[in-house]
Amino acid sequence: MENLTNSFSDNEMIEMDNEGLKQLAETRKWSTFLSILGFVFLGLILIITVIMIAFGNTNSGFGSPSLALIPLLLIGLIYFFPIYYLYQFSYNSKQALNNKDSELLSKALRYLKMHYRFMGILAIIMLSLYLIFFIIVIISGNLMNIFQH
Repeated sequence: MENLTNSFSDNEMIEMDNEGLKQLAETRKWSTFLSILGFVFLGLILIITVIMIAFGNTNSGFGSPSLALIPLLLIGLIYFFPIYYLYQFSYNSKQALNNKDSELLSKALRYLKMHYRFMGILAIIMLSLYLIFFIIVIISGNLMNIFQH
């Protein structure tokens, strides 16, 4: 795949027509909605964590009550960054459209790239974990069959 970053010289520009601007404006609206929804979700995780700490309802068989909170906090931490990047794309693209500022548009697109790169890496990690767990289940199932016979 060609490296597009290096293929453009500093004086080359891409112009966007009104249809492209409309598409960007609509994309920005949806990204705003999704990022706010993500922040609400993160807020709910935080509230649930605080309630669990306050009422001591964290004993879920993990041994230590505080260990039950680790998955919640880990999920919140992992999802904070892509939601933040999406929000920054939305904010900067709105400013770029309002001010007709190509530098802000470049900044917005940089945040969108960061969002998708993060989600892509997260997808690779999750698929790898699923594959590892699948292999473990197959191996443990075969071992159970061997020991039962």
